Amino acid sequence: MNILRFLFWKAVLLFTVLVGVTALMFFLTRATGDPAVLMSPPEASEDVIEATRVRLGLDQPLLQQFWDALINTFTLNWGTSYSLGTDVGDLVFERILPSLKLVVPAIVLAAVLAGVIGTYAALHQADAKGRVLMAIAFVLDGLPYFLVALLLVLVFAINLGWLPATGGSGGEALVIPIAVLTVQGFSTLSRLTRGQLIDSLSQGPVTMAKAKGLPARTVLFQHAVPLAVPPLIAFLGILFSFMIGSLLILESMLNYPGLGQLLVRAVNQRDFPIVQAAVIVMAVLITVVNIVMDTIVRVLDPRLRTKVS
Repeated sequence: MNILRFLFWKAVLLFTVLVGVTALMFFLTRATGDPAVLMSPPEASEDVIEATRVRLGLDQPLLQQFWDALINTFTLNWGTSYSLGTDVGDLVFERILPSLKLVVPAIVLAAVLAGVIGTYAALHQADAKGRVLMAIAFVLDGLPYFLVALLLVLVFAINLGWLPATGGSGGEALVIPIAVLTVQGFSTLSRLTRGQLIDSLSQGPVTMAKAKGLPARTVLFQHAVPLAVPPLIAFLGILFSFMIGSLLILESMLNYPGLGQLLVRAVNQRDFPIVQAAVIVMAVLITVVNIVMDTIVRVLDPRLRTKVS
């Protein structure tokens, strides 16, 4: 399968995700109750509720509403927020960049730390230092990320006063959430790096390179690392998915104005257009990043480009 066919099927996958997530959100949000009733005052008469229903387009047949929702998804036109009265697309898109300011640096830091520590632990399997590093990673991997966030706030915001506990502006407000996401990613990725590198060091091409008497550094970086990297890159896409999901709680805890906080508030207020738009945008982000990671893996690993694969 060539790369163009591969990308075509990934585009089909993205289209399927858009339709599937739109359908899921459409029926789930309507299963929670009549939006016209929710948006009307408690003392509202039936006439007022009906007028609200007409204004929101909820008087149309359900299939017509679903078709409109699909069209809105592909035209990025999600209408007006029930609670804020502003354009939903503008609300959602202005929250994407703040969320990516947390996730992207966290993934980069996690990958660098995991690469260094995982490689060291793989090359020093029998040493106490290597085992201690993996034990620390194992413990950190078992800590819930919101607990890590609370600990960091307690130490660096409340006790030391170096960083804002919640909210804030500028670079200081990014430190704690980025640190939390980095710990979450690094602890898992370092263990995976160690395992992949140990497996690569025992494979045929690496064993042959050792038998030829090549320097250890050459064996490591020219033979073992290239075999270990593709699965790690694929995992970065999964890690991105985990981090985007973590933002729902993390941004709300730290009062950070990102996409996760917007989605949680919209769910509490039953603001269906924002909920639908935010979930769709998150799903598209996750799908696109995973497609990019899969494409990179396919380019780096020639075994995946064979007819058998």
